[in-house]
Amino acid sequence: MRTSKQILVAVVAYFSLVALSDNKPEIPDLPKPFREKFVVVPAGEVTLGEERTTVPGFLLAANEVSNAEYNAFVAYARASGSAELLAIALPDTDQWLQPTTFQEPLRVWYHAHPAYANYPAVNMSHAGAEAYCHWMQDRLNAEAAAGTHYEVRLPSRMEWLRAANGDHVGGPYAWGGPYLRNAKGCNLCNFSQVGDERVERDAATGKLQVVTWTRARAPIMGAAGALADNVDITAPVNAYFPSDLGLYNMNGNVAEMLLEDGQAAGGSWLSPGFDVRNESLMPFTGPSPEVGFRVAVVVRKV
Repeated sequence: MRTSKQILVAVVAYFSLVALSDNKPEIPDLPKPFREKFVVVPAGEVTLGEERTTVPGFLLAANEVSNAEYNAFVAYARASGSAELLAIALPDTDQWLQPTTFQEPLRVWYHAHPAYANYPAVNMSHAGAEAYCHWMQDRLNAEAAAGTHYEVRLPSRMEWLRAANGDHVGGPYAWGGPYLRNAKGCNLCNFSQVGDERVERDAATGKLQVVTWTRARAPIMGAAGALADNVDITAPVNAYFPSDLGLYNMNGNVAEMLLEDGQAAGGSWLSPGFDVRNESLMPFTGPSPEVGFRVAVVVRKV
């Protein structure tokens, strides 16, 4: 007969095994320097309108590509001596001067100052994002084990949607719920809050209209997993809380370029709440302070 102490040890061991079995699968075959940057997106079905697609499992960056990461690629392009590659890689900082985002200081500092190192890289072209992916692919494959090859690229629309949905069937946002704030009233993502303070009456027509021009305050620096509430532009790539899969900022912050050129998913810091849903798309016609990207990795055995 077991003693009470033995029973207690057995119970603890059992629940420890259960907890281990519930853990997410480990990232397969990824070199150690890159391992913590990616999460596993398990295979699953995605329904979009009348289209239903089975998406194979893949790896997706936990965060949007940061200024620090993109600047490392720009430095590589500059050192390569290829004027063509450098022209593709360089962000178009003048995009900060658009009427809705007029920010001369951000044009000067956002892409270069250390204070913005952990903020999402923006204002690059689709070709620039693809070139970054090729650069990372070369770095990964340089450390690949024998028989392993990495394909690094932008996620497709269905892959991105599978990642955003996670295990929340029918949920409009990556956290599964229908609301943009938690029970304490804190924002769950970075989006444009169109409240009373942004509505004015046109003196000529008498109609109400939304004020879209913003005078951005200095952004609040967010810590990993912390809420970065009341920001007026982008927030750090690991601000707010991650999804169940471990992905940050799938909704809002910056819309993310897709494999399909001309589309960006998830909405941005300048998008209203309805436009930062998992299914939200915005046209991508060129470099924009609203658009960045994150990378997907497919592991292949050769």
